[in-house]
Amino acid sequence: MYTEKVAIIDIGSNTIRLVIYGIDAQYNYIELQNVKTPARLSHFLEEEDGQKWMRQEGIDRLIQTLQSFNEVCWHYNVDVIRPMATAAIRQSANQEDIFAQVIEATGFNIELVQEEEEALYGQYAVTHTNTIKDAITIDIGGGSCEITLYEDKQGVYLHSFPFGAVSLKDQFFEGKAHNDPDAIAAAREYVSNAFKEYEWIRKAKKPIIAIGGSARNVANVHQLATNYPMAGIHGYEMNEVDLSDTFNLFVNTPYEEMSDIEGLSNDRTDLIIPATIVFQELMKVTKADIFSLSSQGLREGIILKYINEKYDTPIDNKLIRKRSVEGVVRDFPINTFGSDIDIHITLSLFEELVKWGQLEESAEIREELTFATILYRFGGFISTEADSQHTFYILSNMNLLGFSHYKRLRLALLASFRNRTLYKQYLETFEDWLTQEEFDLLERLGGLLKFAQALNDSKTAPIKDIRLLKADQNTYELLIYHNESIVAEKYRANRHKKHLERALDGSLKLNFVYTER
Repeated sequence: MYTEKVAIIDIGSNTIRLVIYGIDAQYNYIELQNVKTPARLSHFLEEEDGQKWMRQEGIDRLIQTLQSFNEVCWHYNVDVIRPMATAAIRQSANQEDIFAQVIEATGFNIELVQEEEEALYGQYAVTHTNTIKDAITIDIGGGSCEITLYEDKQGVYLHSFPFGAVSLKDQFFEGKAHNDPDAIAAAREYVSNAFKEYEWIRKAKKPIIAIGGSARNVANVHQLATNYPMAGIHGYEMNEVDLSDTFNLFVNTPYEEMSDIEGLSNDRTDLIIPATIVFQELMKVTKADIFSLSSQGLREGIILKYINEKYDTPIDNKLIRKRSVEGVVRDFPINTFGSDIDIHITLSLFEELVKWGQLEESAEIREELTFATILYRFGGFISTEADSQHTFYILSNMNLLGFSHYKRLRLALLASFRNRTLYKQYLETFEDWLTQEEFDLLERLGGLLKFAQALNDSKTAPIKDIRLLKADQNTYELLIYHNESIVAEKYRANRHKKHLERALDGSLKLNFVYTER
């Protein structure tokens, strides 16, 4: 099933995490195992003569964790193990001793990820799993904070700041309450001044894409606090007010009750305020309107780069949505027989409606129609009677890389379209997500999709061409050219003609024209 299995061990300042990926024949990376421990290695750093040294207690904890992870890798028959260390070991003056002890105890050669590499791995993951062309990325760990700026998916600037959630806590909140106002003010000033030193950060004015556990926790908390109707945090967007509301929830919650906040991990209760301060100050300094979340970060950047370097760049950062849809087809028992014909018919109908001014030409709509045709009511593998409901639920709640939550909702609505009643029902929990114009457009496109399916009902491709003619202002004639028997197609097309009529906003006559082979 997998051509190889690769384990990434992310040795951070706050946590040590093992992720095992299986790489299949299509170069997809599938997460097989994900385990972590809150090692807090940065707590074992002591300063002496202007340098930081990791105490033996911290080294022992690292070795113990790596030995445990090695056993997990053995059970999974892993081919490649890459232990990779970031800020805590990077800042240790005795890192050579740490490496030597680890090799002797585990046989692992730790790769030290330099500041620039750490920033680039995160950026690589974002640009290969997100369709935002220009953005600022932020990845805050326990002891460092990597900021990058990319334009047209190409890196322009990057910097690694020597502070993280753990180090900010130690520097400003040591011996104080988790919500101490003076500590918060001092931390804000420190972080803000650090960001303002860089002109490219001050003048960015681009969306922020956040990576890492702290960002995921902020998003999870906000979603649960606002009864957000969609699952998943990849592509989730917040604004400055959303961040402020979430921050105030942390500040106004007594520390002994922080663990009761839904969506907040127990091992981050003392770190979430310093981390959120960093997110807020970056938004203020860059004047960003959007704070977007990425579930793909350092580890995904490492595995993506590994695949592209080893297998001649099979993962194209311009085809992210296409790979996501292919992933749905791979992961579910979807019958794609005849889908090429279905797509051709769907797009041909779209072109005919554009020709008569009923729809506007749009590359994005063409892409949406293509993907929705491939996935059209695939939820029938669960129940044919509820194929629309299952399709909508799965697509609206699964992690589709490259799709914002708004784009994911549009895809789910189109791929599940069955009738106007269900369409309205699905949108009841997504109040204000669509304008009236968008609501009407998607309903018309859904009707087009349903009618297009009828023209290849037998999956034998009997329809060779279609032409839409206009008889008068409100009357159209659709010429459907075929060279085979079309009993099934004719029945279904006449039955679902009303859906195309709604897309046309007029009456429609179907004319089936037999042509010689």
